[in-house]
Amino acid sequence: MIAARCAGLRFCASVKLGEVGVPGGHAFGDLTSFVGRDELVSSLVQRLRDGQRLLTLTGPGGVGKTRLGTVLARRLDDGDFDAVAIVRLADLELGGRNADDLKDAIVGMVIEALGVIDHQARRQPTEVLVEHLRHRRTLAVLDNVDHLLDPVADVVTELLDEAPRLQVTATSRQHLGVFGEHVQQVPPVGVPDAHDNLESALGTEAVILLQDRTRAAGRTLTPGDDWTSIIDLVRWSGGLPLVLELISAQLGGGMRPQVILERLDGGRLLRNFARRIPPHHRSLTQALDVSWDLCEPGQRRLWARLSVFSGGFDLDAAEEVCSGDELIATEEVMDLLSALVRHSLLASSPEGRFRQLQPLREYGLRRLREYGEEKDVRSRHAAWLLKLTESAAEKWLGPDEPRWLHRAHHELANVRSAVSWCRTPERAEVGLRIVTNLLRARVPFIFAFQSTAAGLMDDLLAVAPPGPSRVRLDALVMLGWTRIVLGDLERNERHRAECHELARELGMADSPQVLFLEGTYWLFSRGDRRGLDLLARARDGFRQAGAAGDAHMALLMLALGAGLLGPSDVADAATEECLAEARAHEAEWAITWGMWTLGLPARTEPLDVLAECLPRQLELGDKWGSTWCVEFAAWQRAAAGQPGEAEAAARLMGACRGLQERNGVALVGLIPFDRQRKQAADRIIATIGPRAFQAAYDDGAKLSTDEVYELVLAPQDRVTTDGEKLALADLTPARQKVALLVAQGLSNKEIADRTHTSHRTVETHLTYLYRVLGMNRTELAVWAAEQIR
Repeated sequence: MIAARCAGLRFCASVKLGEVGVPGGHAFGDLTSFVGRDELVSSLVQRLRDGQRLLTLTGPGGVGKTRLGTVLARRLDDGDFDAVAIVRLADLELGGRNADDLKDAIVGMVIEALGVIDHQARRQPTEVLVEHLRHRRTLAVLDNVDHLLDPVADVVTELLDEAPRLQVTATSRQHLGVFGEHVQQVPPVGVPDAHDNLESALGTEAVILLQDRTRAAGRTLTPGDDWTSIIDLVRWSGGLPLVLELISAQLGGGMRPQVILERLDGGRLLRNFARRIPPHHRSLTQALDVSWDLCEPGQRRLWARLSVFSGGFDLDAAEEVCSGDELIATEEVMDLLSALVRHSLLASSPEGRFRQLQPLREYGLRRLREYGEEKDVRSRHAAWLLKLTESAAEKWLGPDEPRWLHRAHHELANVRSAVSWCRTPERAEVGLRIVTNLLRARVPFIFAFQSTAAGLMDDLLAVAPPGPSRVRLDALVMLGWTRIVLGDLERNERHRAECHELARELGMADSPQVLFLEGTYWLFSRGDRRGLDLLARARDGFRQAGAAGDAHMALLMLALGAGLLGPSDVADAATEECLAEARAHEAEWAITWGMWTLGLPARTEPLDVLAECLPRQLELGDKWGSTWCVEFAAWQRAAAGQPGEAEAAARLMGACRGLQERNGVALVGLIPFDRQRKQAADRIIATIGPRAFQAAYDDGAKLSTDEVYELVLAPQDRVTTDGEKLALADLTPARQKVALLVAQGLSNKEIADRTHTSHRTVETHLTYLYRVLGMNRTELAVWAAEQIR
């Protein structure tokens, strides 16, 4: 299904519903059982289904609030809600932000989690989110709000007031204190009573959980084990699942129960347990202290250093940030990571990423400060991100383009953390370079978080030294360009003014980056062809400097502008050069945009490229480009001038509006595109009238994402009816080529190689051909061969 590879469906990539972060060496997905909460979960699920607007799950650290919130999200992902999203607020660091900045950052994370990234440049993020939520039944699980109680309370109050179908579940050690809040204390799992016999103790939730986690850690508890000590350990845990996880990790690693007990302050806490319930927070701290003590010195040091990562990390990142000195050698990191996983201090994923639970990360940060290493390790963390984003900016135009784009996107939480740390005058330039590189690599564009990136840049520019510098100039160029493509003319004018002043002071008024900004401005903010020459000069300047990716983006802007505004000879040359250069570099994302330009209306002979272009964009998860494809399909249909085509064009225009809302992409404020949209609407109305246009438009807006893309991909091929035969010439050029290569006996892989497309794109074309022709592969081969005789 097309929906399976589209980034704008029920959940976007950033919504990690399977991510529970359970320690014990398990992956981030729900790979461990959920013990002892069935009745509570059923009750909470019913309360949410019944429409409870605000539910706060409270309890001490380690009691399982995050896990419970995740399970609720899973249970309700069955049609109860239009969308369910988990927002990991532990990844949001304060970083000296004021209250308004924090609220905007929280709203931005909710927007990202829902897949409605804030591209509405002329409105505040809250307005964008409210508009999206107003008519959708949505459950937002705000996880770990403890450090953001006041701004979260403000945001939740406003959203619940403005979006009547929104429901919020928060996890916190404290109440939000918001009107209408329903608080559910999450209790520890049941532990054996002080006087329970062994049989009764074995039936308690905590013992069952301990056995389950110990088995997952590689050891099965047997009747011959020291059950007296095991039961004492379970009682000491207070029923905190995280403490039980840590104990089970030590048991699974071969530690004897009695030895673990002796590490717990000589067992004095246990002797006091019969007279009073141990405070949960102290139990957690004590358990973490025990885990710390059980680690070897190198493991402790790495645990502390890893705490600077937010949102996860891989082996390469851990080696670069946390090693290379006399305390941790680089070649030791792999073994140390494995040991921390075995100790249940890290969770690992099949993709090779690691993550710490927030209580473990907070504990590690405290230890890092005790070591006196926080500044140094955070500096290394920022330097690692700078190196990563520089590589992405320099290497994205090439065969590894998708890998670089996705790798940089995976580190968005780390980028936020580093940028937050860089929000000081002495460190701001490092943060500016990181965000500038992300924009140069076009990562925010394919994943639709341009406004988020622009907001980070604004924050850094506000604290950076104001004097002229190349770093500030480059940042202003990319920020100004981003504002242009977002249609935010007012703020872009401010960026342009400062950019020109800096460029004059630095003697860089005719530098490629300044020409790039100016050319884009004149073409897309003013609809003026003078931008064509400026972009051509920028392209040449970037090429001379060896900046291939930057040169290609200048060329793409040139091809888009000429393809929309003309003249035709410039449009033909620029669009063909753009696609040829992308293919020469084997850059998959760049190829899709190069193909897209071949259909622009100012070309001498616009080509129908959507059937080839859109499947590739969906495969890459390109929200921006795939939305533009739908808009472009509407223009093509409107140009046909036939009543049936005009009605379909109106439906596509409405469908594009719905898709914009779901994908968080705003196609407004760009003059050449606005002109094409208006021309298309005028043609449709002239053909079928305003009422029919509005009816079809409204009908299209109701289409699901999957239906929208099917409508774009399928409409221009005639489907056979009884007594009618389909000819090869009735197919799009891409499908003709696939059919003919099948006739030559080529496999799907060989066809993909021959056509420079992906295996999945070939499968999409074949699925369509089988359906409309009513044939299997053998029959298709015969039919295609007959067509060319």
